[in-house]
Amino acid sequence: MRSSSNNEDMNDRLKILVCVDGSENSLRAVELARDIFVPLDAYLTLLVVVTPMDCDYFMEKTAPACDIDGIAKAKSNAAISLIEESGGRYCLSTMKGNPPEVILTASSRHDLVIMGRKGSSAAPYISLGGVAGQVSQNIKIPLLLVP
Repeated sequence: MRSSSNNEDMNDRLKILVCVDGSENSLRAVELARDIFVPLDAYLTLLVVVTPMDCDYFMEKTAPACDIDGIAKAKSNAAISLIEESGGRYCLSTMKGNPPEVILTASSRHDLVIMGRKGSSAAPYISLGGVAGQVSQNIKIPLLLVP
């Protein structure tokens, strides 16, 4: 993981929040962020939100506790590879909770949010995923939805 060594330097950089859930749509959002904003020396935050459903899906029923870091790693490996291959600056942020609420809270520290139009749990007939729809209705900063 690459990071800026100077806080002042960080304040001058464009801060982009990229929502990652392991879906093809979220990887397209990461690719767009990489292609447009890494050349501009923007700082990317890859946000993975772990939900109770993720704990049920990824964890064995006999596990004593939900491995949030393990789930985040599984959901973000491909996204991290895309950014690292380009030499982009990023950090991985893992939070547990309701995805729209977490994204909206995290967005307050960024200049732009980029996310896939549909996430890993959206039904194929929904053109705008539930998370993307809720975020788009309530966000206070620019939002870029990637099809």
